[in-house]
Amino acid sequence: MAFELTILLVLLAATALLVAAIWFFGNALRKDGPMRDMALQKEQDLDDGYIGVPTDVARFLGKQGKALTVLRPAGKIEVEGTMLDAVSVHDFIDAGEPIVVTKYENTQLYVQRSK
Repeated sequence: MAFELTILLVLLAATALLVAAIWFFGNALRKDGPMRDMALQKEQDLDDGYIGVPTDVARFLGKQGKALTVLRPAGKIEVEGTMLDAVSVHDFIDAGEPIVVTKYENTQLYVQRSK
């Protein structure tokens, strides 16, 4: 019985020590804490020019181009002199075939054979 009580007390002490360490380091890494130089304090705002995904390729929606590589279903295309990554919507497209950009979703261009 004494052995189980000792193990319980050790576990409680370890848990208390862990909670105290988490609290200390959580507060220490704040902007005004003693360890503030160890944490990234810069926020990446849109006003500063930071952006997570490219949005300029949406302008190619509805444009005609050609496949630079075989699209099985992904590959390279050229639209208005710009090389882009794209995914074929319906089937494989051979290199050199004309394509049209039909969809832009989740930073991905989707194309199909141009008629």
